[in-house]
Amino acid sequence: MKVSHNITDTEKSVMDILWDRPDAVATRELLDLMKEKGKNWKRQTLNTLLFRLEEKGIVNRTRAYVQPALSREELLQVQTQELLDDLYGGKPANFFAALAGRAKLTAEDADRLETLLEEIKNR
Repeated sequence: MKVSHNITDTEKSVMDILWDRPDAVATRELLDLMKEKGKNWKRQTLNTLLFRLEEKGIVNRTRAYVQPALSREELLQVQTQELLDDLYGGKPANFFAALAGRAKLTAEDADRLETLLEEIKNR
């Protein structure tokens, strides 16, 4: 079964805290940090969210500690690839064709896309 890396707003709020921390965070501390953000959760609620994030490969848990398995940027790249795969057959050309059919690009946007395509070709 294919794992989706889409995350809910609630899961993102947990990840925002983890991404801002340099080291693994104790789940007890994470629960307190979520309380500071207005989330008065029980431990089981947090554990359920962490379990889901772990199943998606977004966090790693060791004993009572949790840390991101993916950075913000890595998660965005994975999510973007999944979107490309799901909606455009994994082909960037299909995405750009769909974009060109609807979008009004400024000259600046078109120049930026052209630059990105040149960078990709030269890799």
